[in-house]
Amino acid sequence: MLKFDEDKYRNDLTAQVNAIADGKKIADEITKQGYDNIFFVGVGGTYAMMMNFVTLAKQYTKIPVYLEQAGELVLVDNPHLTKNSLVITGSKSGDTKEIVNAEKWLKEKGIRIAAMVMSKESAVGELCDWRIPLQVFKGVEFEYLSMYGIFYGLLADNGDFPRFDEFYDQIKSNMVEGIINTQKNFDNRAEEIAKKYYNTDYQMWIGGGELWGEVYLYTMCILEEMQWLKTKAVTSAEFFHGTLELVDKDLPVFLVKSVGKYRPLDERVEAFLKKENNNLTVFDINDYMIKGFDKEFQPIISPIISTIILNGRLSKHLESHSGHDLDMRRYYRQFKY
Repeated sequence: MLKFDEDKYRNDLTAQVNAIADGKKIADEITKQGYDNIFFVGVGGTYAMMMNFVTLAKQYTKIPVYLEQAGELVLVDNPHLTKNSLVITGSKSGDTKEIVNAEKWLKEKGIRIAAMVMSKESAVGELCDWRIPLQVFKGVEFEYLSMYGIFYGLLADNGDFPRFDEFYDQIKSNMVEGIINTQKNFDNRAEEIAKKYYNTDYQMWIGGGELWGEVYLYTMCILEEMQWLKTKAVTSAEFFHGTLELVDKDLPVFLVKSVGKYRPLDERVEAFLKKENNNLTVFDINDYMIKGFDKEFQPIISPIISTIILNGRLSKHLESHSGHDLDMRRYYRQFKY
């Protein structure tokens, strides 16, 4: 497969699965200290990958859970953010400007920070109180698995996620080979889709619920940033309130269908598009669900599966057809702005 070193991938993924246990230890420490609420703070890709935690929290806990954009938070603040809050943030590079500035601002306020970052010696690593392990820099298919340990660990310690140990056992038993098999099973379809759509003028992407963050991330961070493709992303819940008027018979439209409670919204969009559009591609996460996970846990792991097939496979084939390297940027980190 294109750009897929199976042995290295398996080793990196196994390390990140094992890091969930480290995340749970952090959760236990935080629980002993006590906290009033949880703030996820991110920017760009980190902000997007945090969305699913906040969405799913509504189904599990009464703990107040917030999501803040780092650059906005330091300007506006939030009255619920206090010394009794816990902030969860992250930066693969460890030097993301907005995250570093937010951490400095948080430390001045005496607020505790858990950050997912590669290096303890980085700016983000040095400023945080707890480092959530990140085992591999390249790729985003499974990098935030260790956040499962801290977030669902906190819910477990609060009595809201009593099956945490079973969940983690199923991850350890099934996740690694399941993800690798999903990559392999989707590869041919990824090639077909990429060949057809790599040079489109405009694409529409739709998703919702626990998968909205992945759709948002894929269109912004991969298609726009890494392939310079023009996209419109909209949630299934909002599609019928404006964006549907952009649909015609030929527009390339992509729908990512969730497996949890939000699925009826996706199905309503799908029914409409099958009547009004002849260029629809549907990614039903049910078709790629990893075996061995209880139904309760499937919505939780579905964002990982979504990004496996889209970023893990489709983006590599888009790169191959477009000739536009995924690491090529026009502006991002090319100069100061």
